[in-house]
Amino acid sequence: MISKKIKIILFVLAISVFSLSIYLLLIKSQVEKREQKYKEEIAEINIAEFPKFIYGAKKMILIPGGTFLMGDENSNFSDERPAHFVKVDSFYIDETSVTYEDFKKYVEAGGAKPKYWEYETYNNPENPVTGIDWYHAVDYCNWRDAIEEISSDGYRLPTEAEFEYAARGGLERKNFPWGDDFDSSLVNFDDEKGIMKGDWWRLAKVKDTPPNNYGLYGMSGNVWQWTNDWYDENYYAISPKDNPTGPEIGKTKVLRGGSWGSISSDYLRTAKRSYTTPGNYNYDIGFRCARLAEGTILEYPKIDEKTQYQFYQYKTYSENKPLEDVYGEEFLNRLSQFIADNYPNSIYFQTKIDGQDIITPEQIARIIVDTTKEYNINPLFLTGIIVSESGFGCCSFPRWYNNPMAYHWQNALMENGLPTYEPASSRNRKYINLETGFREFAKGIRRDIYINAAKKDLDAFHLLYVGYRADEWMYTIARVYSDVLGIKLEPHLPANNIGEYIYTDWNKPKTVISNLPNNDLQIVDKLISWGHYTPSQKRTIDTIIIHSAYDALGDDIYSVDGVLHEFKLYTAGPHYLISRDGIIYRLVPEQDIGYHAGTSKMPDGRTNINDFSIGIEVG
Repeated sequence: MISKKIKIILFVLAISVFSLSIYLLLIKSQVEKREQKYKEEIAEINIAEFPKFIYGAKKMILIPGGTFLMGDENSNFSDERPAHFVKVDSFYIDETSVTYEDFKKYVEAGGAKPKYWEYETYNNPENPVTGIDWYHAVDYCNWRDAIEEISSDGYRLPTEAEFEYAARGGLERKNFPWGDDFDSSLVNFDDEKGIMKGDWWRLAKVKDTPPNNYGLYGMSGNVWQWTNDWYDENYYAISPKDNPTGPEIGKTKVLRGGSWGSISSDYLRTAKRSYTTPGNYNYDIGFRCARLAEGTILEYPKIDEKTQYQFYQYKTYSENKPLEDVYGEEFLNRLSQFIADNYPNSIYFQTKIDGQDIITPEQIARIIVDTTKEYNINPLFLTGIIVSESGFGCCSFPRWYNNPMAYHWQNALMENGLPTYEPASSRNRKYINLETGFREFAKGIRRDIYINAAKKDLDAFHLLYVGYRADEWMYTIARVYSDVLGIKLEPHLPANNIGEYIYTDWNKPKTVISNLPNNDLQIVDKLISWGHYTPSQKRTIDTIIIHSAYDALGDDIYSVDGVLHEFKLYTAGPHYLISRDGIIYRLVPEQDIGYHAGTSKMPDGRTNINDFSIGIEVG
């Protein structure tokens, strides 16, 4: 028998549950009425008067205006809350991110090249263009206005609200452009976690993944995309409901969409917000253009790509005040802020890697400063290397191995197996944590080969360090020095002693390479089987090309066998190698054409340098 007291308790509980259910139904009804009210308040725009598509410099799709719930009340990221209803007017937006093929027309008209323009793995006509800062993206939009003779209310970057509305594709309160459930086959992101596998390596073509219900491609993954809005983590609390355009001022711009560097589905949701400074660019940041559906809009606008236009040019330095003490607290604060503002998507702020726990921008700045101080290296040089090689850990394979500076790393070696802790000529390096990796890098930069190269300019130093011409590498290093300390660096400025900006003890005595022994000239045959061929007729030789060579993968950078191993990896065939002890090794017969000069151009305009030259490598 159930006692009277228990019956009363059960009755009260039943009444409570019933009351709660009624309350929740009322709340749901009120929300639905509120949403319907907002929809009814939308100004009646007869979108039938506008073409569904615009076929101008790039295909655009008409997005009908409407009201939607922006943000995610259940998100782990506080800047996505509170979720709030937003109304957007009808607008057009590019069908895909701007591609390299699209951007080529802008470049051919006189526009600046993106920073990774020369990289074949990026510059595929159907890939989204990357290496674009916010100002560069805006300039492309303005150029489209110019060539279509649009004087006002023309092309621009989409607002943050427009981007999220378009990304949802008409699906209400769903996590992804295709629905609530994540499907890794529908998006390009970093699910490889440092292993070479899957359908895409780095970028995917813009139409490799299916479109959403609006017909838009790539609204999740592949590349983060610039929006027009300044970023404020608390903006949603004060955002207007009609066509919000973000705060009036700020220091970072909103990014949307996630990228090939995103490590989980959390960063690929339609509500996910990110940011970076407008002067920043990265391997995984692109954009698309938008414009309002108003005024006279032609389906096939007339285009004049020869229209005169003043193109945007990248700044080479900022007005930041230099500091003498690059190991002090003021410098540490500047470096921390630079990292926090530019690289919130660094993997080290999101997940544990091997023995490296999740850290903050302040903590990683401290590790950089402390380890470089031990070896009298300027912290900005290590920071610049990390930015240039992996976007400060925002993307790339080596970041998964606590090697964001890609030290002792070649992607080609991934085929030989996973990286190892110990140096091996045929394998990449990994480190237990960032401090260990930074320390190995700092020790390596103290080698005589780098110190001697640093007596020249940045251009000469980078040719030794990188091993080939990479203008974007130099520009990225220079941008870090500029943004943090207002220091102006260029490939040939200063004209010599770039070491003053790399080593903090540059004006103190340093170890230098000793003179070669005074012995008789020795030429030893050590003929290689790769990287050369015998021409059908005798060739005329009128040029000698001299390069520096070293073994970047082994313990001994002067190892002849190590250098030859790297030559084989790259199918390089110089004719001679001069070792540190003065011995000259003949690698390729002089009558053969060796692959040693790349695609450089001679002062007289000739480009087939291998045909008429002898290649000498000095180790």
